[in-house]
Amino acid sequence: MKKFVILTLIIFLIVLGGFRIIKGIKNNNDGRQTEARVPTVKVTQVIKGEVEDKISCVGNIAGQEMVTLMSKIPGKIDSFLVKEGNKVKKGDVLVLIDRDIEGMKYEKASIKSPIDGMVIKKFLDKGSQVEPSVSPIMRVPVIMVANIDRIKVLVNVSEKYLGRLKEKAEAKVKVDAYPDEVFLGEITRIAPLVDLSTRTAEVEIEIANKEHQLKPGMFARVDIILKKKENSLIVPIQAVLSENNRKFVFVVNGSVAHKKKVKTGIYQKDFVEIVEGLSVGEDVIIEGNYGLKDGANVFIETKGNAQ
Repeated sequence: MKKFVILTLIIFLIVLGGFRIIKGIKNNNDGRQTEARVPTVKVTQVIKGEVEDKISCVGNIAGQEMVTLMSKIPGKIDSFLVKEGNKVKKGDVLVLIDRDIEGMKYEKASIKSPIDGMVIKKFLDKGSQVEPSVSPIMRVPVIMVANIDRIKVLVNVSEKYLGRLKEKAEAKVKVDAYPDEVFLGEITRIAPLVDLSTRTAEVEIEIANKEHQLKPGMFARVDIILKKKENSLIVPIQAVLSENNRKFVFVVNGSVAHKKKVKTGIYQKDFVEIVEGLSVGEDVIIEGNYGLKDGANVFIETKGNAQ
C-alpha cells in the first residue's frame, strides 16, 4: 500500500511537471507570436532652408586675355627684358631679337606686349634661334602675356541643359589649390555651336581674380546655378523612400511611425526639397525606415535637426 501511494505521488508529480512544461512552452510560443520587436530609429526635424537646382561640370581656367607672341623676323633672342610674373603695359618691349647676318648690321628688333597684363610664360631661352613661318603650326612661340585680374573658366555643357542656361547666371567654382574656398562667377558667353562629336557647347564663366589665386591652366570644378529657392522645406535625402514610383517618408508621432506620401522637388547632395506632404518641425525617420510598416511602434535612439 505504501509503495502504491509513493508510486501514485511520483506519477502525479511527473504529470504536473509535464503540464507546467507544456504550459510554459505554450506561453513562450504565445509570447514570441504576440510580442513584436520594436525597431530602433533615428529621426530629424523637417526644416526650412535654401536649395539650388544646378548642373555640375569641369573645365579649365584661362586669362581674360591671353596672347602668345612670336617673332616676325628671323634671328636669335638677344635678351628678355622681363621675367615670368612681371606686370607689363600695352606697348612695353618684352624681348629683343638680334637679326644681324654676316657682313651686315641691323638694329635689334623687339617684341612688344599688345595688352596690359602679366608675363606668364617664356617658351625659349636667350640665344635661341627664331624663324617666322607662314604656317601657324610651324611658328615657334616666344613669350605669353595674359590679363588675369579677371579669369574665365571654359566648360562644355550638354545640349540638354542649354535651354535653361542664361548669361549672367551664377556659377560656383572650386580648384584643388584652395579646397575650402568657393569662387563666384557668372556666365558671360554661351557658344552658338554644339559640337557634333560630344553634343556639348562651350560655356564661358568669368570670375574676378584680383589676388591672382586662380591661374591659367588650373583644373576647375563648376556648379552652374539654374534656379535658387529660399525657405523651402528640406529633409535629409535618406528620409525619402520610393514605392511604385511614389515617394514617401515615415513621420513619428510619439513612438508610432506613420507613412506619408510626399512630393519632392530639387535634389541636392545631402538634402531634398519637399514640395507637398510635410510641415516644418515634423519628425521624420532617417535611419531604420527601410522595411518599416505603417503604424509600427518604434524606439527613437537619437533626435536632432537636419543641419
